Formats: sequence, C-alpha cells, structure tokens
Amino acid sequence: MTRFFQGNTWLSKFKTWVVYGFITFIIAITIAVFAIITYTSDSSKNNGRRIFESSLWNALQLQVQSYRFLNYLVALKDSDYPLNGNAFFEYDLLMSRVDLLREGEVGSLIRNFEGGRTTRLLNIINGELELLSFHLSRIEDGDRSYLPDLILRIQNIEEQINEFVTLVNKGSNEYISQQHRTLQKNLNDIQLLSMALLACLLCLCFLTVKGLTELKNIFRRNASLQSSIQAVHEDKSDMLSFIHQEIRSPINAILGVAKTLKNTTSYHDTEALSQHIEESGQQLLQTIEMFSDLALIDAKKLTLTVSTEDLSGHITNYLALFEPQMSRKSLQGIAYIDPLLPTHIQMDFARVKEIIVALLQNAIAHTPSGSISVQVRPSALHAPKGQLPANAREAKMLQIAIRDTGLGMPNQLQQNLRINPALPMQQEGPLPSKVGLSLALCHKLVYLMQGEMHFSSAPQKGCEFWVDLPYHEPNNSEKNVSTAFQCPDKTQALVIETDSHLAKIIGLQLTTFNIDVTFSKDGSFQEHKDFDLILLGNTPRFERDGKDAILQWKTKSCPILSYHPKALDTPEYSVIPLCFPLTQNQLESHIYKLFSNHKASIKVDNHD
Repeated sequence: MTRFFQGNTWLSKFKTWVVYGFITFIIAITIAVFAIITYTSDSSKNNGRRIFESSLWNALQLQVQSYRFLNYLVALKDSDYPLNGNAFFEYDLLMSRVDLLREGEVGSLIRNFEGGRTTRLLNIINGELELLSFHLSRIEDGDRSYLPDLILRIQNIEEQINEFVTLVNKGSNEYISQQHRTLQKNLNDIQLLSMALLACLLCLCFLTVKGLTELKNIFRRNASLQSSIQAVHEDKSDMLSFIHQEIRSPINAILGVAKTLKNTTSYHDTEALSQHIEESGQQLLQTIEMFSDLALIDAKKLTLTVSTEDLSGHITNYLALFEPQMSRKSLQGIAYIDPLLPTHIQMDFARVKEIIVALLQNAIAHTPSGSISVQVRPSALHAPKGQLPANAREAKMLQIAIRDTGLGMPNQLQQNLRINPALPMQQEGPLPSKVGLSLALCHKLVYLMQGEMHFSSAPQKGCEFWVDLPYHEPNNSEKNVSTAFQCPDKTQALVIETDSHLAKIIGLQLTTFNIDVTFSKDGSFQEHKDFDLILLGNTPRFERDGKDAILQWKTKSCPILSYHPKALDTPEYSVIPLCFPLTQNQLESHIYKLFSNHKASIKVDNHD
C-alpha cells in the first residue's frame, strides 16, 4: 500500500485524510456507545424512583390520609373538645399529600397521565379540601353543628380520590411499559454499535501494526540523516535578522563619527573621534567573532586551546577593556583574585575572556550607577573526570563571580537563561534573539568547557552571575607560589565606603596583604581613632568633615589612599590616588611602598 502511494501527492493526502476520518469514526462510535449506556442506566434508575417510590406511593398516601381524616372526624366525642389544633393537624397531613402530588418531578410526571385528566381531578380534590378549612375552624372553636356537613363533604370527594388513584396506577403502568420498550431499543442499539466498534478496533490494530512497521523504517532513515540535520543548524534563517541587528549599531557609529571627522579641524576632537572609531571597530569585530564562535559551537567544531598563563594578569586586562564604558556611566569596577588559587593555571584563556566579557557587558547594560566586581575563587564543585594534559598535575574547579548593583534583569530574560544543557530533556542553550548575543555565547561556552552557570537577580538590587569552570594546575609548582606582599601583624586599615558591595571587595583585597579592616559604611571618618592606613572612598560627608579628618591623619603620619574625586582634585591633601578598575596589583604597589620599610625595621629590631 505504501509503495503504491509513493510518488502520488494527492493520493498520499487522500490516504492521510482517510486515516483521520477512520479514527474520528471510531471515536464517534465509542462516544455513542458510552452515551447510550449512561442514558439507559440513568433512565432505569430514574424510572424506578419516580414511578414506584413517588407518584403511585404518594397517590395511595392521599387516599389513606383522607380515610384517616374522615375516621378522625367521625370518632370525635364531646370529651375530645377543645381540639387544640388536632383537627388542623390531621387536615394539614392530608393537604401535604396533595402538595406532594402537585409539585416537583412527581407533579410533572402525573400531568402527563391520561391526557391531563389526573391534573383536573387533583385540582378538584384540592379545591374541595380548601373549602373545608372554614368548617374545620368552627369545629376547633367547639361548634359541632358543622361536623355532619364536613363529614359529608369528605365522603363526596372519595369518588374523585379513588378515580385519581386508579388513573395514576394506570398511567404508571403505561409509563413503565414505555420505558421498558425504550430500554430494549437502547440495548439493541448498543449491541449494533458494539459490533461496529469491535470491527473498527480490529481494523485499527491492523493499521497500527502497519504504522509501527513504517515508523521503524523512518527511524532507520532518520539515523542516516542526522549529519544533514546538523548542517541545517549552521544555516538558520532567523539568524540573518539578528546578525543585521547586532552589527548595525557599531557600523552606524563608525559612519557617523567618520562624517563628523570630515568637518573637524581641532586636533583634540580628531583624536577623540579616532578613538571612538577604534572602539566601534573593535565592537564590530568582536560581534563578528561571537557569531563565528556560535556557528562553530552549533556545528560541534569549536576546539579549546589550553595554555598556561598568569590568571591575575588576564583578569585585570579583561576588566580594563571596559574602563572607557564604565567611566562614561561613572561605574566603579573592582577585581579580586583569591590567594588560594595558583598564580598560573592551564585553561583556554581566549574562551574565558569571552565569558567574562559577555557577563561584564550584561552587568554594564543593567547598571546605571554603582559598582561592578569580578571575583575569582576556588569552587566547591568537583572537576570532571578526564585525561590530564602531559604537563598538568591536577584538575580542579574555579568560580568566576560577576556582581553589579544595578536594576536587576527582566523576568523574561531570567526565564530564557534558566537552561542547563547538562540535564536531560533540556534545550541546547538559550537563543541569541531571546537573551542577546553575548549571553547566548557565554552560556554555550560554559557548558562546552564542562562547567556550570548560575545567577541570581533582584529588582533594584542588582544581579550576580557565577560560573564554575575546570582548570589544570601545572607541574611547575614554583610558578604557583604566591608572592603577595604581607604587612606586619596587627596592621589596621579604615575603609570609608558607603557602597557595601564595593567595600566588601576592598576588604577582601586588603586582607590578602595581612591587613585588618574596619568599615565605615555610613561614610563617617572616625578621625579620632588610630589606624595604619586610610582608604577614602565614596562618602556624603566629605564636604563637611573631609578636610579636618585629612589634616588629622596627616598629623599622625597616616597614609591615605583615595579615589574620591574631591580628594584627588585638591593637591594639598597629598592623598595617594587610586583609579578604577581597582585591582590587587594596584593596591600592592602602594602598600609595598608604604609598609616595606616598616617591615624591614621590625626585622632589624628582632635581629638585635
């Protein structure tokens, strides 16, 4: 059958619609069978309940209650008076039977008997009984003269009550017979539909077996087409519009600056515009390289090139690349390298640069003001198992954390980033059109390097990315010995910084040099306390207390490191300037000059 339809498009479509119609027909028959079974079951239950337990039973109760009421009136004696409402009680019982026959499902059923004759009789009975209430009230008051007339009236409606009961009994029997005929017809329909359903199920089983056979053949063909499917990923059509969007901005910037450069004669303007062109060109080149790397990753052709290099130097250079962008937004960048990490490690530093650059670009984009930090520290994760390079001693994991104090990331961006390709049933990675080119490449590079990527974000409180990556420690242990300068014991430093995030990283940097740090997070100067070093940062109190505090520190010969703009702009303060990005190497050069002589004098004293 399959061979017959191959090559005939309209026949293939016809076969598909025939299969769909056949399945729809089976579903319709199944629904009809269960609907009839349900209807038959409900009808039989309702039939028994409404006929035997309701209509006929209530009609007989009306007859019985009328006899009881008549007997009660006949049996009344003089000693029974006053009646105290007993006659009305018996009367109300009789009227309640009439109400049960007139209302609800029972009333609806009885109105269909004998063409409405039962309804007219019931109305006559009800009307006659309503007229008895006047006589009954007189009897309740003790006037027995109305009793014979009341008994006579009740006896006169016995004929209507008997006829009503007879009609209800007859109508119930006819109704039961009709229901039996309906049920029998439903059972016959169920049998026919069941036979048709069985035949259809047999056909469906045959088609299922044929379909499974064809499906196995399709799987075999798909296995041979995997290589061509991989090639399709390299030529995604939707990437064209995204590429246009990414490269449009730097190209427009270059063209705009070039046009301005034609009309500029000032040397300083020409130099600034040339620098702008260079930055835009570098951005364009970087964007093109990102697209190239994404294509190589999707094609599984990107290879990692491992080299042994200085970790601290590379991190400092990566952060320095963004100094112009952060300066334009008045952002303060800082880096911290944990001294527990070796100074030289084996990694693909080109890919590490792309990861850090992507995360820094994201941090700068979502941070209008404040600070951005880069921390590199040992990771708690275990390195993936694999063969070590020839000159490597051990495989470990490090963690790169980039945190900002900005606005936080939008919820939609966070959702698109929460993809872990290492888990089953996950996607390959976030789409560049959803999270941006840099973050998409960063995400894919992290998992290509057998690492992990996580983040946290809060509105108006910034966000933090931390990336765990494996590295190899080289055999040459001498290169990995930390040479950081160590201050004398009990060296005290005061850090005046209102940005708690920035103050925390500065504290970690100073601790590396064996300095005990005291923080002034509210910006107070604490000039009356003794410290060996002052680091003056952001504080709103500089205008009021800054000059006096600096003069007191100079009197005590306490050195001052500062990146506060007003402290740097006043030469008479004689502060040691710090610039951003702030790194441990920058601090070490100043701290070594300040405390090396003091440390040497301590050694001489100990020798004496």
